[in-house]
Amino acid sequence: MTVGFWQQEAHRFLRATAEAMHGSRAGPAAEVYAVISARSDVYRQLVRVTELLAGGRPVPEVPSRVVATTILTRQEPSLTRLYVGLQAATILDQPYPPAPRTTGLAGRAMGRAADSIGVIGDIIAGHVPPGLRPRSPEGAAIRAGGGVPAALGDIAQLATDAVAVDTELVAWLAGAEGPAAETYQTILDAARWTINSRLGTAAADVAAESHGQPNLLRELDLVRSPRDSVTAVTTIQEATDAIAAVRTWLWRSPNQVTAVHLQATTQLGLAVQLLCDDRDTPYLRRWRQAAIAAAELRGAPPIALAASAASELIEALRWTRSRLNPRDGEPIHEHVGHLAEIDRQVRSLAATMQRGLHSAVQRHDLFVADTVLRRPTGSIIYRATQQWRPATYNDDQVRHVSRALRHRPQRVESTRPNQVKPTASQAFPHQFRVVAPAPNRILELPTHQVPDSTRTRSR
Repeated sequence: MTVGFWQQEAHRFLRATAEAMHGSRAGPAAEVYAVISARSDVYRQLVRVTELLAGGRPVPEVPSRVVATTILTRQEPSLTRLYVGLQAATILDQPYPPAPRTTGLAGRAMGRAADSIGVIGDIIAGHVPPGLRPRSPEGAAIRAGGGVPAALGDIAQLATDAVAVDTELVAWLAGAEGPAAETYQTILDAARWTINSRLGTAAADVAAESHGQPNLLRELDLVRSPRDSVTAVTTIQEATDAIAAVRTWLWRSPNQVTAVHLQATTQLGLAVQLLCDDRDTPYLRRWRQAAIAAAELRGAPPIALAASAASELIEALRWTRSRLNPRDGEPIHEHVGHLAEIDRQVRSLAATMQRGLHSAVQRHDLFVADTVLRRPTGSIIYRATQQWRPATYNDDQVRHVSRALRHRPQRVESTRPNQVKPTASQAFPHQFRVVAPAPNRILELPTHQVPDSTRTRSR
């Protein structure tokens, strides 16, 4: 599930909490404690996500609501004011007992809202872990500011919903009865401060600043590692997930890229290009030339997770090729948005493999064959033989592969109606036209065997 999905879930549960409280009185103490605990979790998770998006704390930790009130009333940047207000909203003057399991609607809905925002934080932290280098191309784009303003606008909207819940919470607790009613004063003070502070104004300012910005992070999702046992790919979503897993792992481990990965990537790029655009374009010709050139490269076979990554790539390639010439009864056309997503992943994979190609050449893990003429002893006839040597940047095979991997075609608007544009593609932004593939297109690519001289070569 993506960030956008969990964001909608958080909105839905926050609104359900406010509706459950509206016009009613607080129930048993267990229900109230559940709501209080979940409310604190909501604000803490909003603070966490804000820190992840901002690349750290915009300001040092706020020690009290008095200081937060002063900052909120000053002419500070809207992000600073939002962050300070969210932090101050988590402050309670006394601790409350642990929340027991509850069956009340308000407590359950508020707990689900906190969990949804927590999942958003987990997804983003998987790409940009605090204090560490980005763990994916999307993480690098986030650190560079890609999609951050719009994502902060989404957090601001969740903060607005949380303030609306506090408004209902005050009225809900005002009618509480029983011995525990006196202990609710602390949470009432915290909720009233949130309502009367300028936190809502700061959230509105952040949301307004994000208006019209491309929202790239809504499609962000957790990316798994390559599987040890490869399962058959049967849908375009499974193919996309497999490519994303390989791409992210190889982005973190460019020194694990081998000739097999380069061959599968170039053939996959050609297959996806044929699916997305049935014209004979320069970009298509580059991929075809790169696939032929990569087939002439040899290298040591991948091992461990690198071998799993190669297997997943090959399985995704097999399925993509099958879409070029579907069997009877199978749909020919794929949804435009799905095609755009798999194209985005292949482009991201190409950028990742570009790094891996340079690493493989530097490690002397790629080999090319030179044709030499030799005359056997006692013979008057020269024979052409292949002599393998480490590849260099000047070799045609390396240059053709590198050219295709780094090429970025200009954006071309689609002529198809209602095209779905993938927003997360702004990490690798250039899109090209997506049209239906021509029927019965057959992808013909060279096959090869790794020579014995390179199979036993030590890494």
